Amino acid sequence: MITSFTNLALSIATKRIKQWLSIATPQEIREGMAWYDDAMAYARFLSITFGVSRVIAAAVISALSPNNRWERNKLDAYNLIKAYVEGRDYRDVKVCTYDPNKIRAWRILTGEIEITKASRKTYAFALNVGDNDASVVTLDKWMARVFSTTSLSPKETPTSFTPMQYDRLSNHFVIVAKRLGYKPYELQAVLWVVIRNRWLKTESVPQGV
Repeated sequence: MITSFTNLALSIATKRIKQWLSIATPQEIREGMAWYDDAMAYARFLSITFGVSRVIAAAVISALSPNNRWERNKLDAYNLIKAYVEGRDYRDVKVCTYDPNKIRAWRILTGEIEITKASRKTYAFALNVGDNDASVVTLDKWMARVFSTTSLSPKETPTSFTPMQYDRLSNHFVIVAKRLGYKPYELQAVLWVVIRNRWLKTESVPQGV
């Protein structure tokens, strides 16, 4: 079992990416390829509706995403941005993620938190969704699992990256995705669908799913 990505050989990372992709069904590929289109369209909708930039809208979505279902994630972003534009308090808004995530999303709206490379996941998602930027990729806990194992059933694996690990593996993923004929965010979404579909068919899912 992998306990750290620091010493993960890039050749092994490539092998695992290809293995997960090889078992994707046509439907899973379609779902993955469509996911970012939906996310981009929703960021545009929020931008037009509330007069915030698409990148800010995407960053708010990202901040509210941990342990949050996608449709609820979108609703939470809508409600929080609406409260901000209307001059209300963030505590008036109920979200389906942890309070620190709501506070972080609010601080992104107020400008207290800038979207920089220091917050790698939020930064990448904001560029992917808000700016259709294919030079970066969003690595979440499901991608950590992709890099960790090819098991079709849940395994205990790392679910996060150090900044150095994130940079190394995201840069490599961008290269591999392009070699395979995908935009990096497209391949990430396909793999996300594939591993979730396999692991969530069982009852024994690791903590934090």
